[in-house]
Order: sequence, then structure tokens, then C-alpha cells
Amino acid sequence: MKKTAGRKRSIGKEAGIVLTILILAIGAYVILGGDAKAFAISNDDKEEPNREAVPTGQTHWHPKLTIMIDGKQVYLPEGIGVEIGRVIDTELSGMDMSPTHTHEDDGTIHIENLNPAAKPETLTLGYFFYVWDKPFSTTCIFEYCTASGTLNMQVNGVENTEFEKYIMHDEDDILIEYVSYKASEGGEQ
Repeated sequence: MKKTAGRKRSIGKEAGIVLTILILAIGAYVILGGDAKAFAISNDDKEEPNREAVPTGQTHWHPKLTIMIDGKQVYLPEGIGVEIGRVIDTELSGMDMSPTHTHEDDGTIHIENLNPAAKPETLTLGYFFYVWDKPFSTTCIFEYCTASGTLNMQVNGVENTEFEKYIMHDEDDILIEYVSYKASEGGEQ
């Protein structure tokens, strides 16, 4: 019986701690004016894309991606999301490949998604790079980062600053260009 009584006190103590934390959290919520976002830990990589841009039906799109590093084109290999990188979310493609993938090395990204609304991030450029297993963000593409150069992106000839959060669309023409400070000063490329 001593063990039971001690255990009840321990459980009671744990419940008291949880209750105290809950009361403090509610108090902070009220003090912050009910802004739930104040509690959120910022993680830009996990930020959800704009749902208004996400189609409700099936997609079969073909945006085109060109990557330039110091004036030289980096070609997308065929088989990204099929045999290169990550093969994930196959239930959304209905095939044995990621819903965002490549079949050829001409820069065409295939977005074949049975239900993009179920996982909107599968339409983003960042998701494609995640499938490819290559870094891409507002500050880096591959190992090339803005600490050593400039990174710009254009969609259909217009500057775009959404980078990894950009929701691709059929026939988009996407250009990502990195220029190192050394190359922009006329140094070796």
C-alpha cells in the first residue's frame, strides 16, 4: 500500500505541474492578445503554401526549371523522384514515383498529383528540391549561398522572391541564378 500511496502522490504532483504549465500558457496567450502565432516556432521550411493557389482536382503539369551557377547551366538529371533522390508520397502520384519528378534531363519537372489539396507543399519548388535531396532556400542553392554571392529567381521572366515556397504551375518557366561575388567581379568562374 505504501507504493500505491506514493504513486498517487507522484501522479498528483505531475498533474499539478501540467496544470501549472497550462495556466501559464493560457495567461501568456491572453497577455499576448490571443495571438496563437506568438507561440509558434518559426520554421520557414515547413510553412504551408498559399492554399488559394492549390488546385482542388488532379494535376499533370510540366514547369520548366533552368539553374545557372556563375553563368553555367546545371542540368536536372532524369529520374529525380523515380530513382534519384527520394521516392515519397507515391499515394499522391498513384505510381511508384514521387508526385514531383523528372523523366528527362531537359529541365522539365513533371507534377503528377491525384490530390494536391491533400498535401499542397508537393506543388512547391522546395518540395522538388527536397525530393532531389538538394538544398534550396532564399539563401542557398546546392552549396552556393548568399554569403558568397547573389541568388535570384524569375518565373516567366518576372522576379520572384518566394524561392522554395513558390507553387509551380503548368508551363512555368523558372530560372534560378546564382552569381558568386568572385565571378561578378570578373574573376575566375
